[in-house]
Amino acid sequence: MATTAEATRLPRGRRYLVRGLVALGAVLAFLSIFAVWANRQMLDANHWADTSSRLLRDDDIRQQVSQIVVDQVYANVDVTSEVADALPPRLKSLAGPAANGLRELAQQRMNKVLQRPKVEQLWEAANRATAQQFINIAKGDSKAITQNGNAVVLDLRPIVLDLATRLGLPASTVGKIPPDVAKVKIMDGNQVGFLQDAVAALQGLGWVLPALALIVLALAVYLSGPRRRETLLAVGLSLIGVGLLVLIIRRVGGGAVVNSLAKEDSVRPAVESTWSIGTRILQEIAWAQIVIGIPVVFAAWLAGPRRPAVESRRWMAPAMRDRPGVAWSALGVIVLLILAWGPIPATRMPVTILLIIGLSIWGFEVLRRQCIREFPDEPPGERTAQMRARVSGAMRRTGGRTGELERLGRLRDSGVLTEEEFAAQKAALMGDGPTPVT
Repeated sequence: MATTAEATRLPRGRRYLVRGLVALGAVLAFLSIFAVWANRQMLDANHWADTSSRLLRDDDIRQQVSQIVVDQVYANVDVTSEVADALPPRLKSLAGPAANGLRELAQQRMNKVLQRPKVEQLWEAANRATAQQFINIAKGDSKAITQNGNAVVLDLRPIVLDLATRLGLPASTVGKIPPDVAKVKIMDGNQVGFLQDAVAALQGLGWVLPALALIVLALAVYLSGPRRRETLLAVGLSLIGVGLLVLIIRRVGGGAVVNSLAKEDSVRPAVESTWSIGTRILQEIAWAQIVIGIPVVFAAWLAGPRRPAVESRRWMAPAMRDRPGVAWSALGVIVLLILAWGPIPATRMPVTILLIIGLSIWGFEVLRRQCIREFPDEPPGERTAQMRARVSGAMRRTGGRTGELERLGRLRDSGVLTEEEFAAQKAALMGDGPTPVT
């Protein structure tokens, strides 16, 4: 007669197929994280603009931007001459030192100015325009070609003009600032071909890869037959593992990127902040996958043979069997609380909300049927009554022993019992010796 383990063991071919599907699903889940991140970060102008605003709010990055803007003003305006023209003839020799002092003051002021909503809007608008140009060129839109060719340029000229005006420079001088001032080239034209090929591959993968990963993992669970719980556990652990791997890669890769870009210690904090903020969406997606994997692992554990899981199903069985309305209502409240909390961005997207609700209903129905199948006849409250009876009996026994110990203590204190007799009677009462003499 075959044992239970042998009865639930899959044929070798199907066992290897299931393991291969779980491994393939994990790889697809890993790639889908980067595909979704690339689509949201590089091919969404609003996400790009939002990231740029977060960058500007960072103290280290804002300090570097302030320095770049001030350098552009001084490189295109003869501030020393402007200061000399404003000074009396006998003080014109101080124009140079005054201009240098004004430069430091301008950088401090620019740092404060960049925190103002109006200037932040100029910065965000410039980055949104750059992102849209990047996206248009990546998609092969011929209208996106500018006087710079296919190059992607971040135009900070409006911010430079605003600073020049705030420094009190004459309008005629501000108007002489060249049109191409503070235009930062993000990508050269010879890089566009590679970009277009990469974007063509990424555009569809942001949806295709997650869908494929879900289908492959679901197929693995379906083909597992009597071993579905074990496969579901493997799926949950693989999702958690993939999410943790991406977080590790982000941290290790960030160190390598910062070391390659930060040639000087003075710019290292700004580069570190840029990497952290720029990959924030990647971090969110990785954590989302971990959060999704945790309830999958919990569901597989709850359906398992371990004693805590069995007792949990026994406790839930009466409500699952006799009061299904209450059980389903409890599930609805839990799902609504999770969606209202919104621990991950996926809980705020219509498609994923529907997926979460659908999987919750399916999983709960599977659990409900298992509870009813395992505990079909136990009346509601019987288990609770048994536990209460055991506790009451233990309390009565404990109370009786306590009273007897108090009586022995009084006999010893009055001299009726010696210490040796008291110890012997106590040991017998606690079950370690013969029956006590009363």
